[in-house]
Amino acid sequence: MMVRTVKLLALAALTTGVLTAGCSRSEPETEWKPVPAEMPKRESAAPAARPVPPYHASAEAAKPFPELVPAEYFRDYLLVARAYRIAAQIPGVIAQQPCFCYCDKIGHRSLLDCYASDHGAG
Repeated sequence: MMVRTVKLLALAALTTGVLTAGCSRSEPETEWKPVPAEMPKRESAAPAARPVPPYHASAEAAKPFPELVPAEYFRDYLLVARAYRIAAQIPGVIAQQPCFCYCDKIGHRSLLDCYASDHGAG
């Protein structure tokens, strides 16, 4: 019993020493300085911006809406199913959003077209 107590005390002392050694600083803490409101401009030229993909100017312009894949198709993927359910609830809003995966190359006219297939899943 006495040996066990000595071992526990030695372990406690060792642990305390390791923990406090990691907390001590050999250098003084530096003064906090606020971050500038504007980031400095980079000298190198920025890459050319890609054009915004197509989207509809209004919900009326998007009609007739494409038939969307039912959310139940993705019942094992709750987040994806929720996105498809929302797209079905507000197709006019989704039709006014561009899809930045640039699927216009395959004929999509807005983000809503992505939800007419499993393309919107991912």
